[in-house]
Order: sequence, then structure tokens, then C-alpha cells
Amino acid sequence: MTTRGELKKALQDWQQWLRKNSHLVIPRSSLLNQQKDLCLALTGVRRSGKSSMTVQLAMGRLEETFFFNFEDPIFFPGAGVEVIDQLISLYEEETGKAPKLVILDEIQNIQGWERWVRKAIDLGHYQVVVTGSSSHLLSSEIATAISGRVIEQTIWPLSFAECLTFLGEAPSSKSAWLRALENYLRWGGFPKIILTPNENDRIILLKQYLSDIVLRDVVARHSIKNQQALHQVVNFYWTGLSCLHSYNSLRKAFAISIELASTLTGYLAQAFLVFEMSRYHANLKVQARDPKKIYVIDTGLRTVSLQSDREDWGRLAENAVYLELRRNNKQVFYYKQKQEVDFVITELGKPVDAIQVCYCDFESKETRDREVNAMLECLQSLELPSGKILTLSLEDELLIEGKTIHLIPLYQWLIKSED
Repeated sequence: MTTRGELKKALQDWQQWLRKNSHLVIPRSSLLNQQKDLCLALTGVRRSGKSSMTVQLAMGRLEETFFFNFEDPIFFPGAGVEVIDQLISLYEEETGKAPKLVILDEIQNIQGWERWVRKAIDLGHYQVVVTGSSSHLLSSEIATAISGRVIEQTIWPLSFAECLTFLGEAPSSKSAWLRALENYLRWGGFPKIILTPNENDRIILLKQYLSDIVLRDVVARHSIKNQQALHQVVNFYWTGLSCLHSYNSLRKAFAISIELASTLTGYLAQAFLVFEMSRYHANLKVQARDPKKIYVIDTGLRTVSLQSDREDWGRLAENAVYLELRRNNKQVFYYKQKQEVDFVITELGKPVDAIQVCYCDFESKETRDREVNAMLECLQSLELPSGKILTLSLEDELLIEGKTIHLIPLYQWLIKSED
């Protein structure tokens, strides 16, 4: 059992970490403001910057903020909520006052934490922020225990615009924009990776990130016994980025059951590693039945996971667009009839926009016709007045059969979508 002295030392360490990082944190966009009568829950994949975002919330309030990361190695598995009360009591002894802002980092490691947070919110003792590295933390635990008392926000890896801010870059030419975009597509948006200049160091870090996420948020959390099947599924999704898939295809590829394929995919989704996107169809039964497209949390993880050195820029670009749409809380599907369009955006179930990703500048008439005709079919079928084709650097506007198709360079769209 952890002693009082060990708890006191750990608390001092994390309070010192908070003060130190308040001078180092680079502000990020789109962080919700904390509200007194609601818990703010930040979730997302490991290393996406959740802890740094909590520091951003504490800026200007350091002297009244309690911070603790519950992945501290002093804790044994199954630690209970009494440890939170002990730590806050120690904080009050050290400072002579109660905190006004309580930040509980990686709270999923404390059993019964939901009841503690609910009581704290109901009694109005503190403003409370919790973070966790599993979407299951929100979908079941928070939703059932503190429903109506929480605002949920997913923290994603850095957007393209945020990467430029972190690097202090302001591209001044088209070629500079394209170099910055290629770097972003290759290495992804984990903050520490972006700030690590050495390529070999980036590779080592990214491989460690992937190993940690799989082992801690999938294998350990769900007591996975068939780890071979899990790693096969992970590699299958990294390789088949942005492609259609079904659980039956996993069954055939790896001789596993459809149930196991579905379960493992669900666990990977809970850890924010992969995302499934459905086909848009007015008939929900058809939508649920049809194959889904797979995207991943970070293209840098994909770069270091492939068994070959082949870089498919089109797929990486499509994945970046998917993440940007999700980062902006868009409901997204793919369109497929005779032809396919990458993204259909809906609001209240109704299509409002269509986006095709074409990481080229229509160097051939065949490519131009294929992309334009697919978009035209989608617009006509869904009765949309206009759509977008994201290109490498080509900018234009096409008016065809009463439909407007905007050709927009991908780097421009990524920057403007942030606004």
C-alpha cells in the first residue's frame, strides 16, 4: 500500500511539473472553457497532448490548481477513490487552502472515480477536469455515472495549422506549403514528434507510442489473450488505410472468427487507434450492412508500421482530411453508387457537402474525368448544389450541368477548415 509520505512526494512532483510546464506549453486552438457546475472530460489517444491542454486550462490559476497524473508508478492496480481525497488533503496541508480547480489526469486508473467526480460537482467543491486515454471512458463510464454533469471533448493530434504554429513556420511560397504538407502527412501530428528534428528519433518514438497504446489501452485493459490476432488486425488496418473492409475479410485473411474481428476492431477504436466510416445511404439497414472504410489516428504511426518503403500520398492525404473533419465535429460518410466519393458530410442526417481527395493536379485527362464525374454523380444523386475536390496545388471552379465543383489545394483547405 502506498504510504502517506510517498503520496506527498508524488503530489509535490506533479505540482512542480504543472508549474514548470506552464512556461513551456504552446497554446492550442479549440479548447473548451471550463464551467463551474460541469466536469470537463478530455479524452484522446495517448501522447496527443491532453496533459498539456490541462496546463493551458490552468494558466493564470496555478496557485489554486490541484494537478495529479494517475499513471504515477507509485500506484498499484485497482487503487480506489480514497487516494484522491488523501491527495487533496495533502494539497490543503501544503498550501493552507482548498484548490478551486482539480485536474485528474489519466483518471481511468482509479476505480470508482466517477462517483467521486459526481459528488464533487454536485456539492460544488471544485471545478473538475478529467482526462483519459480510452473512448470507453466516455461512452460508458462517464455517460452512466455523471450524465448531465459533464462536457466531453476529444483531443486529437495536432492539425496542420497547429503543426505550423508549433514549428513557428509561415510558408511564403507554394513550394514551401507543399513541403510542409508532405512533412505533416509523413510524420503525423503528435506534438513531441513534430518538435523532434531528428528523423531516427522520430521513428523510435513513434514505434514506442504504438507499442504503448496497443499494450496498455488494448491488451492490458481488455486482457487480450490472442495477441497474434490483434497484431495481425492492426497491421491489416495500417496497410489498408482508407480502403473498404469487412469483418469477413479479416476472417478470411487470418482465420479468425467474425466475432473476434469485430471485438478487436472495437477495442482498437476505443483506444482511438482506428476509425470506421460507413457508407451514406438513406436506408439505415443498407448503411449498416455495407463495408466500412478504415482511417487511423495518426499518419506518422502508419509510416513507421508499414513493411515496405512505399508511400501512398493519396491515402495519407485522405486520412488527414478525415481527421480534420472529425476534429471539427463533422458527421462523415463515404458515397458509393456507380462511382465513389470520399466524404459526404451530413447535418441532422441530411447531406450538406461532398469532398473528394485527389492528391494530384489532374496531370492526365483520365484522372480529371474520373474525379469530376464521380463528384458530379454524387451531387446529382444527393441533390447538392456544389462539392469540393481537394488537389495538390490546383485551384479552380467548374460549373457542370448546373453543379459547382470547387478545386482547392489541400493545404489551403486544411488551414481554412481550422478557421
